[in-house]
Amino acid sequence: MTDAVTTSSIPCQHFGTCGGCSAQDKDDKTYRDWKQGFVEAALRRHGIETEIETLVVMGAASRRRARLSAIATSTGVRLGFHEQASHTVVNMAACPAMEKPLFDLIQPLRELLERLLPLRGRAEVEAQLVDGNIDLVLAMGTELDLDLRMDLPAFAEKYDLARIGWRPLLTAKPKGRPKRGQKKAANRVGVPETVVERRPVRAVFGGVAVSLPPMAFVQGCAAGEAALVERVVGAVSELPESARIADLYSGAGTFTFPMSKIASVSAYDGDDALMKALLQGARGAGLDGRVSAEARHLGHRPLSTNVLSSFDAVVFDPPRPGAEIQVKELARSSVPLVVAVSCNPESFARDARILIDGGYVLERVMPVDQFVWTRHLELVGVFRR
Repeated sequence: MTDAVTTSSIPCQHFGTCGGCSAQDKDDKTYRDWKQGFVEAALRRHGIETEIETLVVMGAASRRRARLSAIATSTGVRLGFHEQASHTVVNMAACPAMEKPLFDLIQPLRELLERLLPLRGRAEVEAQLVDGNIDLVLAMGTELDLDLRMDLPAFAEKYDLARIGWRPLLTAKPKGRPKRGQKKAANRVGVPETVVERRPVRAVFGGVAVSLPPMAFVQGCAAGEAALVERVVGAVSELPESARIADLYSGAGTFTFPMSKIASVSAYDGDDALMKALLQGARGAGLDGRVSAEARHLGHRPLSTNVLSSFDAVVFDPPRPGAEIQVKELARSSVPLVVAVSCNPESFARDARILIDGGYVLERVMPVDQFVWTRHLELVGVFRR
């Protein structure tokens, strides 16, 4: 870009090498145009014209989730993100994108892994900050032995971590089913085992506290979550209290509980642990009759057109591939209001095209940039028929 800033003002010493960020060299206008361009291009490819609201950009030091890689070398453990298009690990010494409590844990983690990893041993670290509590999962190629069971609680105590989990480091996706008599261990597919939990990791959604399972999905930054919730709730705010809302791919209730202040909400998600957490949160808040939840893999068992038509509004927030199978059912329904949340402009545009071809009108798209300096972008789209 001709109007890009000079490298002297780039906020991170690793920019250009680290794959965690890709756009720190752009000034504000160039950056906003670049990000907005992803939305415009995706919609254009699917023949969609609609109002695109002004991009909402989060600030630096706002990322509250990180997945890091580590490798033990002869000179110590390298810990950080991968280099761009490479398996080489950048030995992170700075990160202006991450929230400070997460970044402050980098050096202690490096020192911990130097004790735990053999030479050329690898590990992955997943960490997220939820309402001031750090939830950490280590993935390693070694067994969860007695030393680890002693070291990890001590580490959690020293650095005031809420919880640490462990899972084996998977170098390839396991093939086939367990043999007859073989335990279908959660760790076989990488679900973490909790080693120490000093206190519950709780998220607050719409004033309701939900105790989360290990590394449960939360939005990438707290301010980004607030911006998305504001837009989703705003879209359904005119519904009467007697209305019924379906929240598809609900997670632990990011939108469920804020929307329950407006109308009753039925939540659906394929993660059984998240559905249990959501229900426990609802019961704890006295919302049994207001909020319901069902564990259901919507990619394999989508809600039918008839079931969808019993709702006054449907909100869906699928993973990056989108919700094509479910959206095809939705396009044939009579639901008057649909709100789509997406982390992928391309799958959003594809799903939007299906809804439009089914008779819906896409009123507007609201982009939220919660992964600052990356190519990732969140969208909220409002459809009516």
